[in-house]
Amino acid sequence: MTGISLYGIVSDITSTQEPVLSVKIQDVTGAVWARLHFARSWSLGRLGLGHTIYISGLMCSVGTGKSLELRWVENDVGASFINISCLPALLNSSCLHKLSCLSDLSAEPTGTRVCRVWLDQIEHCHVTARLSHTSCGYFLDDGSSEDLKCNFCQRKCNAELARNFHLKITLADESGKLFAWCTGQTAVELLQITPDEFCELPEEEQIMYPSSLEHETFKVALVNCRKKVGLMDQDHDTIAWEITRAMKCE
Repeated sequence: MTGISLYGIVSDITSTQEPVLSVKIQDVTGAVWARLHFARSWSLGRLGLGHTIYISGLMCSVGTGKSLELRWVENDVGASFINISCLPALLNSSCLHKLSCLSDLSAEPTGTRVCRVWLDQIEHCHVTARLSHTSCGYFLDDGSSEDLKCNFCQRKCNAELARNFHLKITLADESGKLFAWCTGQTAVELLQITPDEFCELPEEEQIMYPSSLEHETFKVALVNCRKKVGLMDQDHDTIAWEITRAMKCE
């Protein structure tokens, strides 16, 4: 069977060799693994646990043990992959979201939720700027060898590095508070400064900088990224929520 389309939530990701990754897609009816074959290397930007995706052009076959196997090839006709949780238009298009309160998230912990929040408890904010792989947005392990290899997409990435924020921060609204993390452009939107600009500040100013943002109001997209254990967790696996998009409210 060919030309299959799926809409669901990423519940697991595994990588064994470049340029093939396996993604577990889940909805209310169940879950299925799909093997993604890329023409050269990972080309979909950042993808994480809990992200809502739409994928088309899947092929289905019966594998060993009569289990169904889904396969997606990047260059096939009709093949597309959209990460809805990270769409730039998600926050400013009312047809793409419905505003939720933070207290709603515990009752409905799956899917992408959009909330209007302010930054709170800045004294507990944690900001670091680290090297990441530009193709997929995942951080490199500290102390990596000279021959750098991305743990996520398995690609050698010496020439594809950029400094990115890893931000952990408390969000609040009238209904409650939530501790969440983010990286990439989302962290830049919240901090209102680039990683390079931040690193040029004296150390004392870096420590004090987040305090200038307390009570700033944003519209944010949130996903539940909690997973038991695994390669993709990195060091934010104890934080249940990822901020995938952010937009300052004027």
